[in-house]
Amino acid sequence: MRSQLLDDVRRFIRRERLLEPQEPLHVAVSGGIDSMVLLHVMRSLGHPCSVLHVDHGLRDAESEADRDFVEAHCRQEGIPFKWKRVDAAAFARANARSIQMAARDLRYAFFAEAWQERSHRVALAHHADDSVETLLMHLMRGVGIDGWSTIPPVSGIHVRPLLAVDRSAISAYALENGIRYREDSSNTENKYLRNRVRQELLPLMEAMRPGARRAMSRAVKLLRELERAGEAVRSVESLGLSASHELIIPFAAIENSPTPTVLLHHMLRHIGFHPDALERLHDAVLERRTGAEFIAGGWRAVIDRERVIVGPAHADHLAFTIDRHQAAGAFGGFRWSFSEDGPFAVPDSMDEALLDADHLDFPIEMRPWRSGDRMRPIGLGGTKLISDILIDAKVPRTRKDMAYVLVSGGEIAWLVGHRIGEGFQATEATTFSLRIRRD
Repeated sequence: MRSQLLDDVRRFIRRERLLEPQEPLHVAVSGGIDSMVLLHVMRSLGHPCSVLHVDHGLRDAESEADRDFVEAHCRQEGIPFKWKRVDAAAFARANARSIQMAARDLRYAFFAEAWQERSHRVALAHHADDSVETLLMHLMRGVGIDGWSTIPPVSGIHVRPLLAVDRSAISAYALENGIRYREDSSNTENKYLRNRVRQELLPLMEAMRPGARRAMSRAVKLLRELERAGEAVRSVESLGLSASHELIIPFAAIENSPTPTVLLHHMLRHIGFHPDALERLHDAVLERRTGAEFIAGGWRAVIDRERVIVGPAHADHLAFTIDRHQAAGAFGGFRWSFSEDGPFAVPDSMDEALLDADHLDFPIEMRPWRSGDRMRPIGLGGTKLISDILIDAKVPRTRKDMAYVLVSGGEIAWLVGHRIGEGFQATEATTFSLRIRRD
């Protein structure tokens, strides 16, 4: 059965560039639900894992039972296991640290030792709710911009693949996969600020505003990138509207940016793209899903071959006719004129056509192309679907919808911007010409 949590973690690893496929790693496992799920997830994703466990010497028999539980699990599953006992309380007294910070320092020192032995990065089980709790704690304590990002996906040798998912998803995954774990009694003690934020503040906020936890989790993602945004966002200011009134965002601008989420928000949020849609768009870029479309606020973003093209969701397609008796005219972004004076200068672009007016069946019609339209391009020796011509020309989907054809007596004389129909082009023998161009 396909797991949504596995899919979310896999995308997060790719998006944040946490690990290479099948990269070996250490997994820090306490025996609690978060770390036991992390170990199961990383192995399910194909990463060879070894387990690191620290006994902080704070809960006596309970700590020993945690170690025995994790060691037994590793033995059963054939997972390399390494552990260390430390005295967090003594370290805290000697270094004027809180118990929690002392335990963290000793734990990370053990992880560094493991890294020096095998050079495998260490996966930690922090998840999305941990990030929200940390942000609230930082805000209550009063921090600057460095505290906004809360828990980073990568810090030194440490990676945190579960930041993509929340506590409820982890609990559901453990239940679905029959993952056994141990409860840490210290998680219920109200003497720790984090526990009070988790057990009192967050439930209150969720009751006051359902969905608050999810909204804050989404905000954490943005704040995480704001910390390193700076020049990264300003560097894309020049990627504005092109001559065709479309916004062009090269894949490279997204993938090379240290702040891709902030970049996409900066460029597209103001025209109606929801953060969830921008996340899906980012995934589509990374997965090269050419042709994928995202529509919001009257705009459409299309994944092209090497770029994202953003334009109006519904272009105003105009159709009009040209009569032989009009000396010149302009309409719908086109200009035309007739001439009896030769020789005729051949246009240097397919955005302009020079046609033999005596070979045209007036009135001729300029209209958007339709499915099933065919033409006989010069030199082909047969007919070809307009759709195939546009595909061969690598025309982005946003521009395909805006392609025009000039129709004479049911035949296509000109596919604007691309091909002239056989028999309609002006030649040295032409005495009466039609010159038409797109502005």
